Amino acid sequence: MVEPKRYTPHLLYQRRQKEHLREQWHNFKLVVDWTVWLYLLIPGLLYFIGWYTSLWTKTLPAWTASLPLPLLTGIIELIILTGGVLLFVEEADVLFLKSRTAWMRTLMMRGLWRVTVLQLGKMMLIIALAAPLLVRVYEMSLLQIVLTCIWLGTAASSQVIAIRMLKVRYTGWRRGLLMILLVIAMAWTTVRTSTWMLEGPDTWKIMLSIAAVLLLLMMLIQMSLRMRGTFEGDVREDLRSRLRLTALMLSQAVSKPKAPQTRTIIFRKPRKLFRKRSIPNRTAEIAFKAFFRNSETLKLFLQLGSLSIAAVALPPFPVNVIVCGLLVIMLTVMLYRGWDVLAASEYVQLVTYDSDALHKAGSIMVRMLLLPLAVLMGYVMGLFWLGWLAGFLTAACTAAFGYVVVSAAGWIRQTRA
Repeated sequence: MVEPKRYTPHLLYQRRQKEHLREQWHNFKLVVDWTVWLYLLIPGLLYFIGWYTSLWTKTLPAWTASLPLPLLTGIIELIILTGGVLLFVEEADVLFLKSRTAWMRTLMMRGLWRVTVLQLGKMMLIIALAAPLLVRVYEMSLLQIVLTCIWLGTAASSQVIAIRMLKVRYTGWRRGLLMILLVIAMAWTTVRTSTWMLEGPDTWKIMLSIAAVLLLLMMLIQMSLRMRGTFEGDVREDLRSRLRLTALMLSQAVSKPKAPQTRTIIFRKPRKLFRKRSIPNRTAEIAFKAFFRNSETLKLFLQLGSLSIAAVALPPFPVNVIVCGLLVIMLTVMLYRGWDVLAASEYVQLVTYDSDALHKAGSIMVRMLLLPLAVLMGYVMGLFWLGWLAGFLTAACTAAFGYVVVSAAGWIRQTRA
């Protein structure tokens, strides 16, 4: 007879890890529409490949030459702080595994080494994306880039393990205060050390930093394994980490119920935006305030604005100009659709409007929302393309183009009505 396979803590860890990955994959398939993503992913991937290749083959933008190294490492540090630790410890383990020190120690050791590998892989991806800057701006060799990747991966692992230790040990206001102090200290240390070892850069500095942070990582792992009385905290943080991706996906698919607000954040006082109190001006003023008082439309507007600014800043000329023009047209159409929702609402239907006045109010509202964003897009495009002084000229040109697009779209809508 074949003896049954002996169940070990390693097999338990592998089973829980596979179940977690399977659960995340099922949740991902429920939320994501693969047809839509296929149309978005393929053009986006082709554009990214072309853009990344241009960073190696073409002249870098002017702003990269003056990009301070602490700013680059500070951005990487923000990415590091988004990581977490998953030990695959469950509530039912208190009945059996808590009394089995070897089993619990194995689970925790596997989880800590897993996060080390994941953080190292994340840093490899980030360094690969920043490699054109590291080679062409900071003049780093391939060996120095590899060592920097190891340094950042080890530092990231140390930070997420230290944050995990603090979360499972403390609760309430103490945890919040200590978290703030710990994050500030770790971020300052990482940025200062990275700047010190990459100025030059010197290989011996990078190797010395790797040795120091490796000792710190091993010390933190040993401290995590020896902590006592933190089982409930480990379970709580594991559950929070496992549900993080699911909560993020569901937040995009299911609207979260909100408590009714008695006062709005923006436009609390009934101040007038127009001196001339005509019917189109007053209607456009009401629509403009209602747009910003709605948290959902305000959030969508800020997200689209941020993406639009990034989209006109990254591509080279003349792609950036084409992208800017298309974004202005797209935002105009989107804002006019938002106006249609308000124009068909019960509040507007209570008042008898002249059709010309209603169309004019819609054009005023769209113009008020679009032009500030168009000015900002134009200035950022000019800043990354020609310099800060020429950015004012591109901002004026973009604003003029936005004004023309809004007027033309309003005229087309009025003739079709």
